[in-house]
Order: sequence, then structure tokens, then C-alpha cells
Amino acid sequence: MAVIGLFSTAHSLVEIRVRALKNIRSKLDHGLISRPDLVQERTLFINLLEWFNFPEVPMQEEVLELLSTLSTVQYDVGAVEFLTQLSPSVEPSLQTIIDSIFDHLFHLPVSPSPSVICETQFLSSSDPGITNSPCMNTSVRCLKFSVFPWLALTPTDRHILSSNESSLRSESQDLVRTTCELLQDVIMQDFPAEIFLQRPRIVQNLLLLLNVSSESDSSSLPLRALACLQQLCRNLRSRLRFHRDPSFCSAKLDPVSQNSSIAYTQEVRGTQRSGVTTPEDCSPRPSVVGRPGQRLRGDGQDGDAASTSSNSSQRGAPPGPAPQSPQPQPGLELPLEPEGEDSLELQVQQWNLAGFSLQIELQMFPFPFSLLILLSCVSLWASQGKKLQACMETLGDIMSHHRSMTSSEQPESSVIHHRLAYIGTAIFTVRLLQTLLPVEKASENLPEGTVTALFHLSLDTPFSLAFPSIHESAVAYLEQSSSDSYSLYSRVSRAAHAMEATCSFLKEGNKNWLELLELADQAIDGLPYHQHLPVIKECVQICSYLWKSAQASPLLQMESQKIFLKLLSHPLLPVKVETYSCTLNVVKECLGVQNVAKPASSVCAGVHFLFHSRVLYEIGTFGLQDQAREVNSAAKDVLLYLLKGRLMMTASSWTRFNEALYPVIPVLQSYAGSTDALGNCILLISGVSGDQGDGVCSPAGRLLPTAVRSTAVEHLLHHLTSSESLKNCRPVLDKTALSSLPSLYVTNKCVDIKLDDASRSFLKVDSVTKLYNILASETVDMVLRRSAAEQLVVNVDCLLEPTVGMLRKLVYADPSLRHSLAQQSDFLIHLLRASLLIKANQGDVTEAAVLMCFLLFDEIARVDVTSVPVCLLIHLSIHPSCLLSVCLSNILHVCLSISYLSLMMMLYRYNLPFQSPSHHVVSPYCTVLPPYSDLLAMSAVREALQFSWNRAWHYGTEVLLKHLRTSRSHTPEFHVNLVLSEAQAVLLRVCDIKTGLQDCVEAVQTAGSHSEVTSVLTRMHLYLLTDCICLSICLHVTLSLCVIVHLSTCRFLQVRPACPQDEKLLVEIVSFLNTFLKQNQSDSDANDLRWLVELLIKQVPFSCFPLQCLCTTEASEDVGHQLQRELTGLFNTLLLRLTHTSDRTCRLLSGPLASELAVRLLQCLRLSDAPRFYGLPSLERALRSMAHTTALTGWSTHTPSTDPHTLCQKYLSGLLEVISSFYVEWGGNSMSFMGKGVTKNAVMCLLHLSHEMMAESKDKDWMSLWSLGQEQCADEPSAAQLGLSWLIPLWVDRDPEVRCASLAVGTALSSLESGCVALLACCQNISGGLWATLLNILLERQECSMVHREAAFLLQNLLVMPMPANAEEAKDCVWQSPCVHDEGSGVSLVGLPALQALLYHCHFFDYVAEMLQSCYSGRYAFALSPPPTHSEPGTDTSKTNPNSAFFALLTMLFKVFLYFQDTATDLRLAAALLALWPWLLLYDPLMIAVLELLCVYTANCNTACRAVCGSGCISGHASLPRVAVTNSLMHGVMKLAAQVPPDNSNIHSLSFSLLTNLSISRDSRGLLQKSNFLQHFLSVPIPRQVSKGSGSAVVTLSQWLQLLLSISFGEDGQVMIVKLRGAVELLVDLAKSMLGESPPTALLILHNICFCSANKARVLACDKAVGLLWSCLDNSSAEIRAIGASALWALLHNFQKVSASILIFTVCIDI
Repeated sequence: MAVIGLFSTAHSLVEIRVRALKNIRSKLDHGLISRPDLVQERTLFINLLEWFNFPEVPMQEEVLELLSTLSTVQYDVGAVEFLTQLSPSVEPSLQTIIDSIFDHLFHLPVSPSPSVICETQFLSSSDPGITNSPCMNTSVRCLKFSVFPWLALTPTDRHILSSNESSLRSESQDLVRTTCELLQDVIMQDFPAEIFLQRPRIVQNLLLLLNVSSESDSSSLPLRALACLQQLCRNLRSRLRFHRDPSFCSAKLDPVSQNSSIAYTQEVRGTQRSGVTTPEDCSPRPSVVGRPGQRLRGDGQDGDAASTSSNSSQRGAPPGPAPQSPQPQPGLELPLEPEGEDSLELQVQQWNLAGFSLQIELQMFPFPFSLLILLSCVSLWASQGKKLQACMETLGDIMSHHRSMTSSEQPESSVIHHRLAYIGTAIFTVRLLQTLLPVEKASENLPEGTVTALFHLSLDTPFSLAFPSIHESAVAYLEQSSSDSYSLYSRVSRAAHAMEATCSFLKEGNKNWLELLELADQAIDGLPYHQHLPVIKECVQICSYLWKSAQASPLLQMESQKIFLKLLSHPLLPVKVETYSCTLNVVKECLGVQNVAKPASSVCAGVHFLFHSRVLYEIGTFGLQDQAREVNSAAKDVLLYLLKGRLMMTASSWTRFNEALYPVIPVLQSYAGSTDALGNCILLISGVSGDQGDGVCSPAGRLLPTAVRSTAVEHLLHHLTSSESLKNCRPVLDKTALSSLPSLYVTNKCVDIKLDDASRSFLKVDSVTKLYNILASETVDMVLRRSAAEQLVVNVDCLLEPTVGMLRKLVYADPSLRHSLAQQSDFLIHLLRASLLIKANQGDVTEAAVLMCFLLFDEIARVDVTSVPVCLLIHLSIHPSCLLSVCLSNILHVCLSISYLSLMMMLYRYNLPFQSPSHHVVSPYCTVLPPYSDLLAMSAVREALQFSWNRAWHYGTEVLLKHLRTSRSHTPEFHVNLVLSEAQAVLLRVCDIKTGLQDCVEAVQTAGSHSEVTSVLTRMHLYLLTDCICLSICLHVTLSLCVIVHLSTCRFLQVRPACPQDEKLLVEIVSFLNTFLKQNQSDSDANDLRWLVELLIKQVPFSCFPLQCLCTTEASEDVGHQLQRELTGLFNTLLLRLTHTSDRTCRLLSGPLASELAVRLLQCLRLSDAPRFYGLPSLERALRSMAHTTALTGWSTHTPSTDPHTLCQKYLSGLLEVISSFYVEWGGNSMSFMGKGVTKNAVMCLLHLSHEMMAESKDKDWMSLWSLGQEQCADEPSAAQLGLSWLIPLWVDRDPEVRCASLAVGTALSSLESGCVALLACCQNISGGLWATLLNILLERQECSMVHREAAFLLQNLLVMPMPANAEEAKDCVWQSPCVHDEGSGVSLVGLPALQALLYHCHFFDYVAEMLQSCYSGRYAFALSPPPTHSEPGTDTSKTNPNSAFFALLTMLFKVFLYFQDTATDLRLAAALLALWPWLLLYDPLMIAVLELLCVYTANCNTACRAVCGSGCISGHASLPRVAVTNSLMHGVMKLAAQVPPDNSNIHSLSFSLLTNLSISRDSRGLLQKSNFLQHFLSVPIPRQVSKGSGSAVVTLSQWLQLLLSISFGEDGQVMIVKLRGAVELLVDLAKSMLGESPPTALLILHNICFCSANKARVLACDKAVGLLWSCLDNSSAEIRAIGASALWALLHNFQKVSASILIFTVCIDI
């Protein structure tokens, strides 16, 4: 293989990939491989693309340069899409290389001929079709045009185009209409599609017709022009595929005068027998007498045959006496371009595909039916331009227009129409953007109108459900083009997701709890949009349920509590009101008086979800304080029910409630009072004595009103004086001190509680130290110590206030110290006395007040960063052991007039002595809603959310549509703003394809007029179109369409139309069926195909109206032509589907259908008595259908009234008449394109007919029927003169498809001896005759491979004929061919000598060597699958690879000329085939042909065997590098033979045959031994009955034995066999079981090895072998006895170590 590193380029290791790439580049640089080698490597192309998908991407530039080389051949692997996405991510320098790759991919494969303009000087032009944005090369002053190869025209063709162009500009609408029909039915079928781009005047006029208004819709000129443009687009796509087909790829020049495929060399001409004096006087193109003249318009009915002779009606009769040879007539070969035209200017002004597509878009967008054309143009687009933005802007305007016309004010039919137009335009717009514009460049190129349209499309929920991939692409373009619009779309998507989660939460109760709580959380987020308040009740009930059981999951309880708190603090007032209302209802249900008779345990658990300090904190803090009366009232009621519900609760529940309520006591304290029920309740529970301990509030609770402060002071006196140690402490609690106690901590000063870093000290350390030392000293006098103590007391009184300040800072800085001191009631009493002392000394008690606040509200002064960062929240627990401290704290609260810290209420209702560093202005659980009012103000957003909600509410689109159909009058179950309008329901039905199609079925079944059915069919057409543009056929679409076809169109196909309106309707129905069958070509679902075939054949046998009106109709001329056009198109599509289907029923019914169609179509060939007055439109349609019909095998065998031979004979007669009229009489070598459609289809039919006649007319003489002129009168001199002469000019036709098919006809005819004789006879007067004609076609280097293949097949058939080997044999031989005459010497050669002379004069073997070399170097592409023909879909002209046919021809030549073996050896045939071996391994038919060639090549030729086995094979051929696959051809063959034989064992069998041939060479036998190939023989499976079996095991064993027998003819081979351990024993066993065979191969092998002296001891040591040979002597067969005796004599001869038994045996032999 040329590219050794091919597969390594896709290795997962980067080192191996880089090494493989460098290997390939090195071989390119050093000439070991050439660039054409790489062009053929599709796998390498794919691997290089995937190079960029690996994580590490080294050598990017080198990879892209190699891709640029490979891109000269267009591989259909998605390279354009891949490189489009890759380009933005690479460096700018690499983007230039990618642009060059695009340029290659968008170019047609062109040949370097003068008629192909690939590089043209730049010429300014205002013509819209001129490409003004091609790739510019700064170093070359030219522009590259991506165009089709230029086609020259004859004056006739030019006149036809000019006439039709002028007719399109006529003021007569009838003339314009008929011209459009002629263009569609004839001109565009005859002329290659690229001609209309190379001369774009007709297309320009068709585009102008789009703006013409017409009174009648049925004959609308814009629609006619649209049909022509659609036909042109289809033809262009077909021609594009044709030019990219390697089987028809050719460098052959387009004929411009008399140049043709038969360009004989001077040597060949000199040796041919010819009636022409000099070769220069003759046209080398075979021709048939033709009739000159011009066709005015090309329709065949405008006086074309006015000047013909009177006997022109006779088939095949030329006008006038027929000359002996069909020589060209003067004036027949007209110049292809007039002298007045500038060919170069024409070529520069031609349109390329991109220019054509751009013009189509600019003209077509305003039209609702333009999508029918634009669908065909998407795949043709190849470049960008400034006008694209205008196109995009227009598309955006169209989308916006159709979207605005779908409101409720419009009638339903109008809404449906605009909706379908919107869908189609939107899909096309996105597909066009995908084709033209990379996503990352959208922001720079998309107009604002298009961006707006994409935004609305992104919000279109029904569209996104029907076409998800298109919607995804639209969103991607929107994201890049407008960040603001994409942000809006993202917000809408989140809102829609929340609404869907809401419906799922309410509707799907079978989910697990975590999923349900997650959905509930999302549902709460969507409340601003859907406002579905029942969600709240469901959430509250879930929370209540999850908190009932003590064994419930804490995780679930916490998650549900988060949701409940989120609802309690929701910013939306209706949500908050509903939440408190639902909570109150739950509390009433659980703690209401109705439950008095019920056990408390069964009801009170439902309120456990409220028994948490967070919940009570939220209700008490924000619920009671809410400004909305509904909220605060419900909150008060909830708390009242809980505080008064002790009797309705169990003891555990009440305790649980107390524990949750303790931290919230400061909150409730602020509401204590006598004015309302809640305040009274708080006052009531505050009066509980401290020794009761189980109350909600401790004694002397937090009483805020002033009237009760004195009572609180009285309670404090007990604590201040309860201890004896406190009675004598300062200050004295007199009336003055007690009167100041209620307002002790009331101060207007606000302390900054933040810590500072001041270094000042409140103490005089030295003085205090001295005083303390005096007081503590035992040596100092007592008086001094007492004085020191008094001075210390004075200092302490002075330091009391600073000490409190220091303690406040310590408590603030150390929460653990604060919490410890807060639990010590004695410390609180001392702090209170100290505060009184400071107050009595006129000091500032602010610091003491702050310190008291910290200690009393330690529970809620704690920082909880896990919930809300840096906020003072409620402490979650109070230790029961600290009850005394709590009671004291409650009393002190009264004096402080403080209810709680860090809350908003504290700031507004109380005078704090400090500013809290953080507090809850709003609830810590309150969520901030994202902006939503702006979204709800947009109609598009509202509609999107409505669709999302309704679809989710009804479990999907299908249920929703059913609901909309049946329950429109019911009261909605949700908010009125979410109800869909009537127009929205219509939009949803239209966009859901399944429902829309069901509506179509109902509409057709209930239609009351033709217009209604037509409208429905148009709607169904648009469904098919949009599905096709999406490039993804949905399964439900296919199934639904099948139902529609079956239900809605059956009755229209079974009833004969009764009026013109019925006929027009039938046209529409047939057109729809044709479109449906073309699009739905999946073989997995053949229901539609089976239904239609059964309808046409089975249910109403051969009486269906479409069959009857296929060729003739009673309709009006206009409708009749349309009906025939649509019917032929339908049957062509149906036959094409039947050709490729695997459905058994369809295949069984295809035969009767094809036969019936064949009979009907035969009538179309006999529409007129004069063949020159054929109606070309109907004739071309008929021939296209005949080509499809005859492509089905056995098409002639199912007619009840006609036998197959008769039907084939009628077909042949009619087709020959067509060929005679349209080819022979018009001059077979005419270069005009007019009538080429007839010619091509007729030849295709003849090709199919030839195979059918060979199969069905085996016993009849059918060959004579193919001669032209057999029906003429016998006395006419022209009778039977033409014979097969009509076929020869077709071999050199301008169209390669015609050349290929006509040669294939010749191949079929030459399969019979009479066919060979007829072909030979018709070429007698052609220079060189039949053989030279075919050889020159075969050897023409620029011809396409398909033509080469057919020429090789035909030559192969000729070689089968017995040729005389010399002049003596020629006297008695009937077959006098080939025959060569040398005019100079007068020598004539016949048979093999003549063939040899022809081959040498044609340099045949030089061509063979060059061809093999060029195959290796990449100039001939090996098609590894049969290439499809592009002439007609139903034809089959490619059963064998072209190269297979060539190798088969070589095989035949070797068989004929055995001495050619030496010639092939000299030409290094083995070396060339070795270089081709990797390709041969990929294509079995080609391998079979090569193996057959090698078998013939090596037959009895030791030199050839040595070449194949590798001796001297490569040396001397530096241009043929060694292949990594194998070292020699023989190595490759051995690998093939060593494999397990497959079902098709042709390759395996030929491999053994070739090895058997090679084994005659000593070198080959040595290679067999060195490779250990013979070891495989020992593992060959032995069948049980060798002599009777016929399976693959028996065949394989037989092949091995034949190989071993051939090896055993050499002494070295005999030794090789014996050295195989166990081989002798195995051969003995096989010989015993195969004694009855003839010849006994295994016994012969044993016989041969006995003749080798080195083997005798081994054989004699094997008793089984000796016994076998002994037993042969008693065999009834003389052959077996002779073999056995010969073997024994060989063992005895000259061998001294013979056993006694053998000696006895010899004595017996002597006797």
C-alpha cells in the first residue's frame, strides 16, 4: 500500500499519530508516493479531520495542508460542516488553509481541457450572475470560478434556446405558458442543466415571470415559472452528482468539430481495409445517414419533417438511395459556436451555483410557494456575498409577517395558512444559516430583523416541540447575535421550566419525597408566572404530613420546612395570604373544638411542623407585624390556637411546643397587653408562678405596658433581698432606689459596641498596688492597713463604671463568657445592684444597660452563619437547669423595656442603648423575586408560558390537543391568564404534525368542494416539505402520512373524474403521492408502498383509472398534460421504490404492475403514423417511464394476453423506430443536445430489453429482430442494409451515459454468435472495423471508466469466438475476424495474427503497463462499490467494476495468446499488481478478476511464476515501492488461501488454483516451505464422507490435495510433504476413503513421495502406508493397481534397508 501510516493517523497515542503523519510527508517529499495516491484515500481524509478531535492537536498546519491536497476529490463525509466549526478556533494563518480547502470542496472536478474554464481573467460586468467574490490569489492575476465544464452548442441548439427565451418575453400568456411547459418537459430533459447557467437568459426570464400577475390560479404564470425552476434545480443536483461520480469522471474533451472517441493512430489507419482513399478524407466518427435541418423550438411538432421524402414513414428508410457505407454528409457537423459570439466572454458571464442560488433567493422570498425552489437550492450554495444580508433581512420580515397574521381576529383557514408558511420559512432560514454562516459570526452578519425573528422563533414552544434540532440552532444563533434577546429567552426558559415543575408537582404523585420537594421548590419560584395558588395548600399539607411522625426523615423535614418558610415570607401578598390561610386551616383542623371527642394523639400531630423556633420566629416576628390584615390576623389566630391548645395536645406535643417557643418569648413579649386576645393570652401565661416550671413564660414575664412595671419591681424585690448576704449590701433599697428601678436602664445615649484598640487604662496601677500591698502586709500597723482599705474602697467606687464597661467588652468579644455569665442568676443580681449604685452616684448606666442586654438576651444574640450570614438569630435551646436565670431574665426584661435584639421591631419600638451591628430588616427566609413584569408584558412570552403550562398540565401535547378539541367550554382549572385562545389552539394543532395530518384526513373525508381538498393537499405538501428541509424524517410523521394516504386518497384513485375540476384534483393527489413516495424511501416501512401497489393491481385488477389515463386522457389539453406528467412521475417513483424494496409482497406484486405498465406505455410509442411528428413531451415522459419499467427483472412475464417474447418484440420494434427517427435520421453524429433525452432513455430501454430477451427468449431467434430495416420490402435495395449500424454511432455519442449504455447493448448482443456477426458486419466500412473501434475506445486515456468497462466486456465476448490461427484455418472458418489489410504490401491477416497485429500497432501492452502504473499512482479511481448511474434511477449499468472488466479482458487475451506471458513479464505485470494489492483486497470482484488473470498468466510459465513469487519482481522498478501489506504477490495469495473459506469461495478457490500453478516453480515451492503455509493442511477439517460430500469442507480438502499433488512433482516438494509431521498418515487415511474417486489424488501424492530416496525410510516405517500400497494390488481398478505397484517398486529400487515382508512381496510379484 502506498500510504503505510494510513490507519496510524487515527491512533489514540499522539506520538504514533505524529510519527505516521511525518512518515506520509517524508514519502511525499522524497517521491516514494505521489499526491494522487493520497487523493484516493477516503479513510486518510476522515482520519485527518478527526485529528482535531483529540485532546492534543500538534502539527495543525501540516494536517490542514494534507487535507487541502485530499480535498481535490469531494468526499461526502461532512467535511464542510466540520471545518466550518473548526475555523474560528484556529489561528488566522490556518484559516487561510481552511479557506483553500473550502474552495476545493466547492469546485467541480474539472479536466484540463480548453473547453473548461477554471481560471479566467477578471472582467467587470454588471450581470448579476457573475461571481464577484471568488478566492483571490495575489500572485496570480486571475479569479477562480466554481463552474461546470463548458459545453459548446450547435447553431440548432442555440436557435432553440434563443427561440424559447424570446417566447418567455412574449405578451401572450398562452405562449408563455406553453413555453414553460416545453422547457419543463423537453428542453430541460434534453439539455444538460449547466447550460442554463452558462447561458442564463432563460433563467433570468423565468425569474422575471415571478412578478407577473395572472387572473387564473390554475394557469398562473408564476407557478409555471416556479415549476421550471424547480425542475432545473433537481437537474442541477443530478448533474452535480454526475460530475462527482468517479465512474463517469473523464478528461475527455467535449467534441467541438470532428474529434471523437475514435482517434486512430496513424499506424492503425495504415493497416485497416477501407474504401476511403486517404484517412484525412474520412470522419473518424462512425455515422449514420442523417437528415440536416433545424428545429425551430424543439417540440418536434413545428414542421421539422416538412421536407422529408415521401417514404419517410417507413421505419429506418433513409431519404434516397443508401450508399454502401454510412458516411457523414456535408453540413452535418456544424460549428458549435458562431463566429459572432465571443466564447471567452460567454464563459466569464456564466452563473455559478452560488450566483444562481443567490438570484433565486432574492427573487423568491416574497412568494409563499418559494420554498419548493429554495429546498433545492440549499445544497447548491457555495459562497457568500453582500446581498446575503438583504436575503436574511427579507426572511426575517417574512417570518414576522406570517407570525403577526396568526391572531384570534383571523379566520381559522388564514391562521393555518400563515402558520404553515411561518414554519416552513423558519426552518429554511435556520437551515440556510447553518449552511452559510458559522454561529460565531452571527453577531457581525445577521440583520436586526432576522435577530428579532429568531427571538420570536426561540419562544415558539409548539415549534420547539415539533422541530427540536432547528429550534436549538436558532437559539445558538440568537445567543451569538443578541445577548439581550438571549437573556430574555433564558429567563423565559427558566420560567417555563418552573411552570412545568408546578404541573408535575401537582399531577405526578408517585415520585419520591425528595423529588417532590424539589418540584415544590421550583413551583414556588414559578408563582409569579402561573399564580396557581393551590400549590401552596399542597405544600402546607406535605409539610404537615412529614412532621407528624417522630420517626420521619430529618432531611425531609428540614427540606419541607425550608419550603414552608419560603412561602410564609414570600414577597407576593396573595401567596403570603394563602400560606397563612392554609396554615390556619390546618391548625383549626387539628386543634379546633370539633376534635374534643377525639384522642389528642390522633389530631395534634398535624401541627408539629409549626413546633420549631424558626417557624414560630417567622410567624411571631413578621406575620404579626405584616401590614396586610389578612396576614397578621391569620398569624394571630395561629398563635392563639397554639397557645390555648394545651388541652388538645398530648403532653409530648405540648413539651415540644414549649421548647420551640422559649427562644421566641422575647418576640411575643412585645405583643403583651390587654387590648386584644393575643396580648391578654401573653399576659395570662406571664402570670404563672416560677415554681410551676412547665408554663410557656416564667413568672413575671415580659410585661411591656407601664402600668405593670411597678408590679414587676415588686417581684424583683424578692430576688434582691432573698439572700442574707445581700441585705447589708449597697445600695440600700429604699423608696428612692425602688422608684428608679423601672426606668433604670432607660437612656438616650447610644454606645458604640465595636471593640477598639485604645491602650488607655482606667486604673492607676502603681497607687492601687501600693495600697493593696499595705493592706495585705502583716507587719504594717492595723490602722494603716484600715486606712489603705478605706482608700481602696474609694478607688473601687470610682472604678465601678469603667469596670462595667470593660466587662461589657469582654462579654461582646467572648460569646462563651457571655453565655456562662448569663446562666448565673447571682451575677445578674449583683450587676443590677451595681447599676443602682452607679445610678445613685449620678453615674452613666449605659454600659451596664448594654451588658445586661447581652446577658439577658444571650439566646437570640448568637451569630448563626449557617443560615443567614452575620445576623443575630434566635438561640435554638434553653437548658431547663437554668430556669432560675430565665425567670430572673424575664423580670429584668421589664426594667429594660427590651423584648428582643437584632430585629426590625426592636429598632422601631424600643430605645436600645446601642446600635445593633446586624439585624433582619425583612425575614431571613424571604426570597428576592427576579424581574418578571417585563416578561409578562410581552405577548410572545405570555404565549410561550401559556403553551408550556397547558402542555405540562395535560401530560403532554397529545392530551392537550384532545382536551382542546372536546372541552373548550369547561371552566378552566387554573388562572384565566393561562387559558389558550382559539387561535393558539389552531397553532398548536398545525405545528403538531401528527395532529395536523389527522385534521387533514378529516378535512378530506368531510370536504364539500374541490377547493377544500386542494387546500388540504397543499397543507400536506407543506408538511412533507418542512420535514424534508429538516433533514430528519420522524417516525410518527411517516406513519401518519401512511394513514393519510390510505384514508384520504383511495377513493379519488378509484373513481373516474367526471368534470374538469375532478381532473385537476386528481392532478393534485397524484402530485402529493409522488412527493410522498420520493421522500419516504425507508425500506423498513413498506406499508405505503404495498398499499399503493395493491390498489393499482390487486383490488381492482388493471382497471384503476390512473393506469388507463397514463397515455391517453379525455381531459382538456392543459390538464391532460399535467395529469400525464404527474402520473408518469408517480409510476417512475413507484417503480424505483419497488426496485430497491425488500418487502416480499411488494416484490411479488411488482411484476404484474410492471407488465401492465409496459403494455400501457407501449401505446405511447404509437401516437402518430409519421414518426417525425412525435409529441416530444409525451414521448420523453413515456420513455423515462419505460426505462424504469424495464429495469425490473421479469417485467415482460406477467401479461395474461401476451407472451414475453411477443411483448419484447413489440418493445424492440417501437424503440428502434424511435432511434431511427430521433437519431439515425437526424444524423447520429450530430452534436445537438436536442432530442438527447429521447436518445438516452431509448438506449437505456434497449439495454434493459436486451437482458430481458436473453432471459425470456432463449429458445427463439431474437437476434435478427435488432437489425434496423427488417420490415421493409425485400425488393428495396436499402432493405436490411443498416442492420446494427444504428448502434455504432451511439458508442461515440457526446453523452458518456449514452456511450456506456450503448456499448452495454453491444455486449449483450455479442453474447450470441449471431450478434457478433451482426456487429462485425455493420462495421465493415468503418476505418479499422469493429476491433479497432473497440480497442480505440478501450485505450483512450481520457475516456471514463464505465465506457472502458463496457468496451472491455464487448471485446471479451468477441474473443470467445473461435478465431483462425493462420491462413489455412481461415479458409474453413466462418468467423473471419479480425481482418487487417496492409495497402502498401498487399498482405492481409485474419484471426489471431490480425489481432496480434492490431494489439501491437495500438501499443496495447504499453497501454496496459501505463494503465496499471496509473492505477497505482491514482489517476484511475477504483470504485469500491458499484457506481450508480445518473441517467435514470431505474437503470442498472454497473454490475462489475470497470477495472474488473479490463482484467477479465487481459485474461481472455492471455488465453488466446499464451506467448503474451513473456510480454506481461517484461512489462512487470506482477509488480504492478503487487502495488495494487491493497485496493484489490477491498473489492472482491476486482480481486477475482486479477486472480483469474494471474492463473492464466502463470499457467505452465516458469518465468511468470518466478515473477509472482517475488524473484526479481520489484528490483528494476523504483517507481513501484514495496507494500507493507505483503512482500510479494505470492505472500498475499497465501494469506487469502489460508483464511477460512467464506460462503462465496471464489477468491479462496482461485487462490488455491494460482498456488497450484505457482508450485511448478522451484522458487515458489521454496517460498511455500519458508512461510510454513503447508502447516495449514494438517488442520484442515476432514469431512465424514469424503467421497460423497459436496460441501465447503470437501471442496477445501480437494483444493489442498491438488496443491500438494502439484508440489509432489518436484523432489524438493516431496521432501516438504514428508517433513510435515503427520502428513503421511493423514494422506494414507484420505487415500483409503477416496479410493473410489477418479483421480485418486491422495494416493497419487503418496505415490509421488515414494520416488524420493530421502523419503523411503519414512514411508516404509509407516505400516499404514505400506499396507495401503499393498492393498492397492487387489483393487478392481487397474489404475489403482498400477499406482500401488509403481509406488512399491519405487520404494524397493536402490534401497538396501528393505524389510523381509517387502522382499517376500517382491518375490510374489516376480512369480
